[in-house]
Amino acid sequence: MGSLFAGRLAAAGEDVSLVEVNSAQIDAVRERGLLLTIDGKDESHVVPIGPAEIYSGFFDLVIVFTKGMHTEAAVKAASHLIGPDTLALTVQNGLGNVEMIETVVPRERIIKGMTNWPATVLGMGHVTIPGSGEVHLWPAAGGSSPQFEAVCHALDKAGLNCSADRSVDTSIWEKVSFNAALNSVAAVTGMTVGEMGDSVEAREVVFSILREALATASALGIAVDGERTRASVEYALANHRHHKPSMLQDRLSGRPMEIDTITGSVAAEAERHGVPAPVTATMARLLRLIDMGP
Repeated sequence: MGSLFAGRLAAAGEDVSLVEVNSAQIDAVRERGLLLTIDGKDESHVVPIGPAEIYSGFFDLVIVFTKGMHTEAAVKAASHLIGPDTLALTVQNGLGNVEMIETVVPRERIIKGMTNWPATVLGMGHVTIPGSGEVHLWPAAGGSSPQFEAVCHALDKAGLNCSADRSVDTSIWEKVSFNAALNSVAAVTGMTVGEMGDSVEAREVVFSILREALATASALGIAVDGERTRASVEYALANHRHHKPSMLQDRLSGRPMEIDTITGSVAAEAERHGVPAPVTATMARLLRLIDMGP
């Protein structure tokens, strides 16, 4: 996702720098540029890349694209690039990213949102964009501003279909509900999305988590649409049959899973607000046990 946004913004004439810690990724982008494959056509963008310490001065906008468990460390590493007017943007999966960014950037300068743009890694510094998507944003502290509108305009001009959305919390919670349901079951069982759709037992667990997550959002006063969210899960089960959700990919690769900002955060919010969520809480515990290893 970082490659997608960086490439689109660079193509639109924005001054983009990539903060990265993976040495192989850094070497690949420095050698041949950031590669995007869109509609079967390759495009390369020459952009600076490296760890945060190679940069100096203040950025106008910092976009955080790490997984949730790395958010706080990432913004702290880049804190010397965040000045009194720097804005921070998160369209990461899950909950709690705003609060982690807030350890460095005041909430008044944080923009939160949701994106459903697809991006698939083909290799180091090379991603393909297999479809289209959109971005919904709103200031974390509420209330629009010229600076916020400028960010929306820049992303929209870059072809990312960005809009200001006062009800962005609805989009965020519907997405985290979707992810908690599919990612959790896939990571615990090893099933692809299609295999889950074919299994009566797996479907029951998936939709139990979905119901609990949506009930939690409703308890928070967030106007989620249960039918719309269920339909999106059904569509994925029927049409994304060979897809391995990100938690399963992480488990298979031996990487830590993004538990506490997705399944774990839903379970925690449910407990905090007195919403029964036994399936979600149990899945979060199982995922943590798996993450701990033997």
